[in-house]
Amino acid sequence: MTIQYVELDDGNVPHVTRHGVTLTEVETLLLTATRFARNKRSPVGDYVAVGNGIRVNFIYLSKDHTARPISAWRL
Repeated sequence: MTIQYVELDDGNVPHVTRHGVTLTEVETLLLTATRFARNKRSPVGDYVAVGNGIRVNFIYLSKDHTARPISAWRL
């Protein structure tokens, strides 16, 4: 999986930042992570990225290599 874009808008930003994680932290993790896993623990988001002390649940749109974060929190 290669992520080239991170989709943030009025629909997902409030959920992503709810637990004190910044948008910069989310974008940095998603654009630089080398490993992703299927999200089996939560019904929110198809995939999960973990790194830099945060976890991000996201949907991956393979057509345009875009990650749409759904939620994020500190570990």
